[in-house]
Formats: sequence, C-alpha cells, structure tokens
Amino acid sequence: MIGKLSITALLLAASLMAGNLSFESGVIKGHTEVFGDSTIDPMFKKATSHLMLDDTLMSLRGSIDVSMSDFFSDNKKRDEHMQEVLESSLFPKAVFDVKEVVAKGSDTYLIKGMMTLHGVTKPLSFEGTMNEEGNKLHIKAQSSLKMTDYGIKPIKMMFLTVRDQVDLSVDVTLKR
Repeated sequence: MIGKLSITALLLAASLMAGNLSFESGVIKGHTEVFGDSTIDPMFKKATSHLMLDDTLMSLRGSIDVSMSDFFSDNKKRDEHMQEVLESSLFPKAVFDVKEVVAKGSDTYLIKGMMTLHGVTKPLSFEGTMNEEGNKLHIKAQSSLKMTDYGIKPIKMMFLTVRDQVDLSVDVTLKR
C-alpha cells in the first residue's frame, strides 16, 4: 500500500513539473539577401507552440509552427511577392518538430528536429541558448536552410536572384 502511494505521489509530482509550453512573445526571423540589398529579413511575431517540457531542458519535445501569412518585412510589395513564391495558400504553415535536445555547454544546446516547409520535411538543427526561469523558457538559437532543399525557387528581382540560403534566428519566450 505504501509503495503504491509513493508511486502515485511520484507520478503526480512529475506531472506537475511537466507541462505544455505556450508562445508568450518573441520573434522568429529569416535573413537572406540579393546583391545591393542585404536587409531581406522577414519575421514572425507569433507562433503556435505544441511543445512540452518535463524536468530538464533536454526533455523538450513537440512542435512549434508559424502561419506563412503572418510573416512581414519592411517592404509590403516584397512580402506579397514572397507569399506567391512560397505558395502560402497551398502550404499555409511552417512546422519545426523537436526530436532531441543535446547539451553543448553551460546553457548552450543543439535542438535537433524536422522542419516542414513548402510541403517538404527535412532534418534541421538549431544551436543556441535555453534558459528556464520560473514558469518561462527563453530560447535564442540560430540555423540556416536552403530554399531549394524545400522545393522553393529563390526569388528573382530584375536580373538578380535572391540568395538560396536563409539564415534563421529564434528569440522566443514560452510559458507553462
């Protein structure tokens, strides 16, 4: 009887420590460039989190997604053209599914997962910091991808083509 109570108490305590993480604030930004314009920085200021965290940062699992219609930059015409190229009406979300978190240093982590973009799913890893304070988790990490790997043809502007590589940066706060 005492053994069953102890196991029940442990399971209850573990379930209280685990929890869903909702997106509180932050920005997810992409960066690419074309000759003469190095400031092509579309960003998302909202995301939907389906992430869970147990007792350690390495237990982070689940996914986070953004609506492709929510990104914006400093150029509305360019944003409209990017929406067309990304076919956001056919592929309305980009999803990153966290599969594994590996500690690399004191607060530096490698977040490994699968990125689904433009209907294509490929492995992708982010490297950066994760800090838990109270009921909040702050993630600041970077990665990069090639548009062509996801079936996206880089945008042409006049006689110039936008760089295929997109540098990604994440600076978000999630809360339990």
